[in-house]
This record gives sequence, C-alpha cells and structure tokens, in this order.
Amino acid sequence: MSIKGMDALQTTFCESDLNKVLTSKELKPTNFKNNSHSVTLLENLQSQRKNEVLCDVRFEADDGKIVIGHKNVLIAASPYFCAMFTSNFDESNKDIVKIRQIDSSILQQLIDYVYTGEITITEKNVEGLLSASSILQLDYVKGACAKFLQAQLDPTNCLGIKALADLYNCMELLLSSETFIQKQFIEVVKYDEFLSLSFEAVVKLISSNNITVPFEEKVSKLIDNCYH
Repeated sequence: MSIKGMDALQTTFCESDLNKVLTSKELKPTNFKNNSHSVTLLENLQSQRKNEVLCDVRFEADDGKIVIGHKNVLIAASPYFCAMFTSNFDESNKDIVKIRQIDSSILQQLIDYVYTGEITITEKNVEGLLSASSILQLDYVKGACAKFLQAQLDPTNCLGIKALADLYNCMELLLSSETFIQKQFIEVVKYDEFLSLSFEAVVKLISSNNITVPFEEKVSKLIDNCYH
C-alpha cells in the first residue's frame, strides 16, 4: 500500500474512533459566537471602501467633493439610505448622488462612522454633525451630539443650545437646557445670547414660574439693569 493510501486509511480509522467516542456520550449542542466577527467585518468593509473596492455609490457634497460607499452597508445603517436606495427615488439608480445642506467633511465623518461605529465630536463640528445626523437618521450620532452639548452648558451658551435642541427635537437636551436657564437665570441675563433675544422670546422666557431669582428680586428689574 502506498503512503498516500495508508494516510487515508489512518484518517478513516481516526474519524471512526472519534465518532464512537462522541456517540458514546450524551453531548449537548454547543453554540459558539465569534465576538470579533462583526468588528473584523466592518474593518474589512472600511478597507475596501478606502481602496474603492466594489463601491457602488458616490455622494457629491455642495463643495463638489466626493464621498464613496457601499449601498448595502448604508442601507443597513440608516432608514434614510434605506429609503433612498430601495424606494422609487431617482437616487436609487444613480452612481453619483448629490447631498445638499451637508458639508463634505461632516458627510465623510458620518460615512466613516457607519463603517467604524466611532465618531469624534468637537466644539467646531458638533452643530454640523447634529444637523446632518438628524437628516441622515443616524440616531446614535444625534444622541452623542446632544450629550456633548449638555456637558458644555454654561450661562454664555445655554440659550443657543436650547434653540438647537428645539430645532432638532432633542428632548432630553431641551429639558436640561431649560432647567439650567431657570436655575442660572441671574447669570444668563448678563451675556450676549440673552441680550440678542427678541422681545417675544424674552417675554416667553420670563413667564416661567420656575425661574430662580435670589431674594425675590423682580425679574423685570433684573432685566432692566442688564440692558442699561
């Protein structure tokens, strides 16, 4: 018998012995999960995107810059892209899709997020990310922007943050900013955001019964002092 034949025979015996051992015991089915599978998959997809492998969509921002991706990945990440590419919209059959009202650098960050699950938020990009993530229906990024802004609340910016929260329907941030304004009202009125409010906005703000003013000082007198 040849060496190859002997090897085959030995393998058959080993498999037969193993089957006997396994069938002689009552072994329960065991489920195994590769916890790094999804991470590795996304890393490989991101690598393919960077190397323009099998990319089937190109987004053109207002400034003419192009951001590329895979339709199936984007569809899985966002209801916005799902509707865009699976419904009867014109964009569903286009290789180049024009994206308006979103800066190309913000768009790039958000597409990167889809592939990596990571986003870096700064004071400079938070408003752009909040607006764009609301449009693209990337809820995690929208929530992260709201948490970032909530951590930045102070008397100089709370009114602006409240306006953003109201505009983009960030209810938790809206409640936090309103509570902050009420508690820090005596400080809020000293800064430019308050001084630039319209008369109607001021009236609406001071009509709250929850405004904290020390020593029961009249709100109207406090505001009058700020304007003079």
